Amino acid sequence: MHDPYEDNQPGPESLGRSARLVVPSDDNDLPVVAKSVVCTTAGNISVVPIGNADYTPVPFVDVPAGYLVPFQVRRVMATGTTATAWTLED
Repeated sequence: MHDPYEDNQPGPESLGRSARLVVPSDDNDLPVVAKSVVCTTAGNISVVPIGNADYTPVPFVDVPAGYLVPFQVRRVMATGTTATAWTLED
């Protein structure tokens, strides 16, 4: 497969090049800080942005499938999350 973007340096504003299914947790950060997370099912999602040193979550309620959280994310909380989410990485 030819990848015309393989030499591009990914930045926070670029699209993700990999993803992983999020396992929400009230106690553990994601294995890698995500550029964002995308909800692949409708529902609620509660995230802790990378800059929230006090781990204060930001809730999003009744988001549609395809919703892209507008933060770089360190944790997806189990409490308050009903949507299925995937990370955007790299």
